[in-house]
Amino acid sequence: MGSINGLKNIQATSIQNAGQFYLGNNLDSGTAGQVIISGGSQQAAIWGSNSATLPGALTMGTNLSLASGNSSFDGTTADTINAAGLSITGGNGISVVGGTEIVTDNDNITINNTGGTGQKNQVLKVPNALTSGTGIGFSAGTTYDGSAAITINSTATDTTYQGSSTINIDTSTTPDTINALKVPNVITASTNIIFTNTDDGATATNYDGSQPITIRATDTNTTYQGGTNISIDTSTNPDEINLDTSITGQTGITFLNNGASTNLTGSNYPGKPTTATNLDLSSATNIFPLFVGGSEILKSMSYIDNSAQNYNRIYNTANEYFFSGSQDSGSDTLEIDFTATSTTGYCEYGFYANSLNPGLVFCVGIAAATGGTSPLSTTLTSSPVAIDAYKLGLFDGTTNAYSLKEILDFTSYENTYITSKFFFNNLTVGTRYRMALYGRCFSSGSIYINAGGKNTTGLASRSFHQPVFMKFYEYDSSIGGARTTGSGGAGGGK
Repeated sequence: MGSINGLKNIQATSIQNAGQFYLGNNLDSGTAGQVIISGGSQQAAIWGSNSATLPGALTMGTNLSLASGNSSFDGTTADTINAAGLSITGGNGISVVGGTEIVTDNDNITINNTGGTGQKNQVLKVPNALTSGTGIGFSAGTTYDGSAAITINSTATDTTYQGSSTINIDTSTTPDTINALKVPNVITASTNIIFTNTDDGATATNYDGSQPITIRATDTNTTYQGGTNISIDTSTNPDEINLDTSITGQTGITFLNNGASTNLTGSNYPGKPTTATNLDLSSATNIFPLFVGGSEILKSMSYIDNSAQNYNRIYNTANEYFFSGSQDSGSDTLEIDFTATSTTGYCEYGFYANSLNPGLVFCVGIAAATGGTSPLSTTLTSSPVAIDAYKLGLFDGTTNAYSLKEILDFTSYENTYITSKFFFNNLTVGTRYRMALYGRCFSSGSIYINAGGKNTTGLASRSFHQPVFMKFYEYDSSIGGARTTGSGGAGGGK
């Protein structure tokens, strides 16, 4: 290849060369391992050997040296680093062999290092031997230092025991038997106490357990005196202590209050019943039978008879409460309220009716609610009353009928006062009931229900009327079904 002279400028971020670099005018490509070396300022680059001097030389420290003898190494020539031997000194129980091997320093009497495989430490014996004393025997020798296995035995040398005045030792048995003879402190019979030997009946004065004794007490005070309502019959043997048949002067009799049943029973002798006088039974804790001799109990009553007249107009065929508090005149309410104590009872009611139209037919029913709710809080319409007492099952348990029935059949313009009853046979004991009357006309027209009014003149007047009322009575449920039952007729009418 010919020579190339002149400077060629190349500006690039990288140079990729797949061939050779040629230096000098002779286009020398160098030999393997050579590197390009600068010839200095204004001098051509040449090929040279790949060697360099370290910028910082490596200096040998303690126990380190170079084979060349130099004190430092800068990479200019190959060299070898040598380390000198360490100086190790053994401490307590440690020895150093040959300057480098560390071993335990054993006494080879109580411990050595030839145990097992290799140089393992092993205990040979304890430094101080155990010597057998009195009553102690070894299976081999009289001392024990752990160098050989032995068995240790104890020998009892004191097998003599001594009894006392209360303890006896029987050495004829194997093993010896220890028995108690008596107790150390005796029981002495005092006044009215008698000791007797159980075996021979001899009298004794004390008991220490050495012989069988029967103990008895003598009663020196056998005189008793009766007190209030107590008498003593001394003609019998033994005496009898009796409670007088007639008890007087008592301030109170209190029975047990621990859950056990108690009773106070009178005489059932014919014609001679037990009488009770001057008894105060006003306490609310007393319990009485509900129906004595088939009587009734008035549970609730409501009536309107105020100075100012109350009246209510019931229109056409719409259902309307008699007196709900929002009637045409007045603000009184007609409602009974009670808690059932029997399943049977009846509501008795009475009212004054005044027809505003001729030939009206008027019907009355009773509404009910439970749990303290007033039936008056339910709005009535011309539809059947959902809270009708019969519909609720309170009459006979069925819920397919209503209590609403005809009570008045006027021919013309008429006024009348009428009473009637509703009978209940399916109340729930313990349930609170509130009930109110309601009514409706059979056809178009109006009826007034009048109640009360104060007559201050003493003269006849049509402005004052008898009170309207409701009463509820309970009676014995055992007679609740005593009513005529069966099929009815077709009924009459106009």
